[in-house]
Amino acid sequence: MTVDGTSEPPIEDRIREAIERTKEEDYEGALELFEANLAAVNEGTHQLKRLAAYAFSFYGVCLAKVQHRYAQAVQCCEISLKHNLLDPVHHHNLALVYLERGDRAKAVETLNAGLRLDPRNKRIHQIWDEIGRRRPPVIPFLSRNNPLNIWLGKKLRAREE
Repeated sequence: MTVDGTSEPPIEDRIREAIERTKEEDYEGALELFEANLAAVNEGTHQLKRLAAYAFSFYGVCLAKVQHRYAQAVQCCEISLKHNLLDPVHHHNLALVYLERGDRAKAVETLNAGLRLDPRNKRIHQIWDEIGRRRPPVIPFLSRNNPLNIWLGKKLRAREE
């Protein structure tokens, strides 16, 4: 029972609410719910532990966005990835953490891994739309860093603008 005499919702519901708040970008509210409930979930039944493993990547996003604790946020997301390897949601969440800490290269790598699992994932494509995609190199058989590709790319792309 709470102070006002009402009963609290089950812990699973509170964790699911925190996940939904994260999806709705209410990171502060979600973080409060996670921190109040995740420890208890992790000590519960097998089903509760599975929920905790799923929720950890959302918790990681909140840690990165609100408290800027990037190392811990990456760890949380990686824990979820280990337990939910084939779920692109966790790749999406890890990419958000990488972007928040300013690591675009890791974010792109993670987004590509998520798209290999689900090529039509809307949330991953939404991030791609926000950060933009690089065009392919002008001469595809040369590396992107090849001076000729860099020079030609600048010249050709300058003409397009």
